[in-house]
Amino acid sequence: MADTGSKGAVLAAVVVNVFITILKFVAFGVSGSGSMFSEAMHTLADAGNQFLLFLGIRRSERPADATFHYGYGYERFLFALLSAVGIFVLGCGVTIYHGIDGLIEGHKPHPGWLDFTVLGIGFVLDGWVLLKAISVVRKQKGSLGFFQYLRSTSDPTVLAVLFEDCVACVGVLIALGGIGFSVAFNSGVPDAIGSILIGILLGIVAVWLGFKNRALILGVAIPRDIEQKIVDWLKSQPSIEAVHAVQSRVIGSDQFKFKAEVDFSGRAISQALVGWLENEPVVKTGAADQTPEQRLEFARVFAEKMMQAQGAEVNRIEEEMRKAFPQLLFIDLEAH
Repeated sequence: MADTGSKGAVLAAVVVNVFITILKFVAFGVSGSGSMFSEAMHTLADAGNQFLLFLGIRRSERPADATFHYGYGYERFLFALLSAVGIFVLGCGVTIYHGIDGLIEGHKPHPGWLDFTVLGIGFVLDGWVLLKAISVVRKQKGSLGFFQYLRSTSDPTVLAVLFEDCVACVGVLIALGGIGFSVAFNSGVPDAIGSILIGILLGIVAVWLGFKNRALILGVAIPRDIEQKIVDWLKSQPSIEAVHAVQSRVIGSDQFKFKAEVDFSGRAISQALVGWLENEPVVKTGAADQTPEQRLEFARVFAEKMMQAQGAEVNRIEEEMRKAFPQLLFIDLEAH
C-alpha cells in the first residue's frame, strides 16, 4: 500500500512537471527572464529526478534472487540519491550560474502576460502535486506526527516529491517577485537575484535528500521505537529469558531486517517433552535399573529432542513476529 501511494505521487509529479517545463521554456524564449529560465530548469530537474524516483520504486520491487538474497530494496535509495545529485547539479548549479551571469551582464528581461500566466498555472499544478504527496504522507504516517514521520521514514521517494514541490511552489513565488520587481524598476537585477534564490533553495533540498539517502544506503537502523517494541515483544515470550546484541537495518520502504541473540528458558521449552518423558523406560523404571549404554542413549535422544523443541519454538516466534510486525522481512534469532 505504501508503494502504491508512493508510485502514484511520483508519477503524478513526473507528468505535471513535464507539462510545466514545456510552458516555462516557451515563456523564457519569449521574455528572456532569468527567473523564468531558473524555474524552467528547476521544473526540468524535478521531472527528471522524479522519473528516477519512479524507476527506483519499480526496480526495488523485484523479488530476491540467487544474486541478491535480500532483494533489490536498496535500489530505491540509490535512485533517490541520484535524484538529489541531479537537483544539485541542474537545479542548483545551473540556475545560480545563470543568475550570477545575469547580474554581471546586466541582462534586462522583457516579461509579459505569458510569464505571469505560466507561473500561475505552474503554482496551481505544483500545489496539486504537493497536496497529493501530503495526502500520501498522512496515510502512511499512522499515529506518528507529520514532521516526526518525515524525520523517521524509510521511504525517500514521497519525501523527495514533497520537498521538491514545496520548493517549486516557493520558487514560483520568488520568480513572480523577481519578474514583478524587474518590471516595476525596469532592471534585470531583481530577476537575476530571484534566479539565485531559487538555486539556493534547490541546493538546500538536494543536500538534505543526499544525507538522508546516504544514511539509508549505509544501512540505518530501524526507528528506535519500533525496535524497542520488537524487543519488548520478544521478552514477553515465556520461552525467552533475555535479549542481547540487537541489530537492525532498513532494507527498503517499510522493510526491515532484525537480528538478536536470545537466552532461551530450558524449563519452558522442556514442557514440550513432558509427554515423551513419561513414556521413556529410563524415566519410568529409574536410572538405577538401566545400563550405562541405555543412559547414554537416553541422554543423546533427550538432547536431540530438546534441540528440536527449541527449533520449533524459534519457528513459532518468528512466525508470530511477522504477524505482529509485518515490516520484518528477515528475522535472525540466535541462541545466546
